[in-house]
Amino acid sequence: MLEFVRRNRVLLSSGFFLLCSLGLLSANARQPGRIDPLGHVFLELMSPFQRLTAGIGGVTRGLFDRYIFLVGTEAENARLKARIRDLEQRGTHQSETELMNRRLKRLLALERKLPTTAVAATVTARDASVWFQSLTLDKGEVDGIRVGMPVIAPEGVVGLISSTSLHASRVLLLTDPNSGIDVLVQRTRVRGILSGLLEHGTTLKYVKRNDDVQVGDRIIASGLDGVFPKGLPVGRVTSVSRKDRGLFLYAEVTPQADASRLEEVLVAFPSGEALRKPAVATDAAASGPPDPAALGLYGPPAPAARGAKRSAGR
Repeated sequence: MLEFVRRNRVLLSSGFFLLCSLGLLSANARQPGRIDPLGHVFLELMSPFQRLTAGIGGVTRGLFDRYIFLVGTEAENARLKARIRDLEQRGTHQSETELMNRRLKRLLALERKLPTTAVAATVTARDASVWFQSLTLDKGEVDGIRVGMPVIAPEGVVGLISSTSLHASRVLLLTDPNSGIDVLVQRTRVRGILSGLLEHGTTLKYVKRNDDVQVGDRIIASGLDGVFPKGLPVGRVTSVSRKDRGLFLYAEVTPQADASRLEEVLVAFPSGEALRKPAVATDAAASGPPDPAALGLYGPPAPAARGAKRSAGR
């Protein structure tokens, strides 16, 4: 018997397990879900391995999604970022161009209103120290700019040209203590001299104590100094004081044009009307060469005069 079992152990084992399987199947068919002792054991044993496998699979998928599948997305993201930067730069440039266009339109409108010719210049530097307040312009002697010319902005008076070079010039600001402009109080026509202060402001000088000057009055150029055209806005009165003894009152004026914000200005020619109207010859004689005698040049006498001198000598 033992010899038979030993020789047929494979067949007997297979048949035994087959009968067990058939018995379990028939039992589960009659009562499903109740008799599965091996299933519970395998489920408990395989659960940790399944969790480990699921974790490894999730990490692997994350690596693929982040570093392999998103390679193209990252390149596209970089391209879009570069596009956004380019559009922002273009938008900034366009906004700056529009602002400059508005400023230049205002300068052009001011130049048309002036009774003189003017040259547009760009502010290239500022010097706002306590003792000297000035602007540097990109136009100089080659552009016809000379010392003493008025500098004007659409807001009002800026200052005077104090020094020049071939391609640059310096503006002495209205707020400089060394400046002085003949002005009028627009409301009452009171006249005075506007000069700069060390505190970056201006003061109205040589106005009598009993003159009518009030806070808020507009100050304009009088035109009597022969430099600034009459009526140009200069500033507004911000304070008036008559407490100190003396013949004159004290009035502070805030300039209409803020020099710290200016980017373009006009430099006006005091004799602009003469530049606009070139001289035209009135007759044929005037268009010819000048008379030497009129220039103080005297040549040798004419032959007729020599003959007259000889007859006189005889």
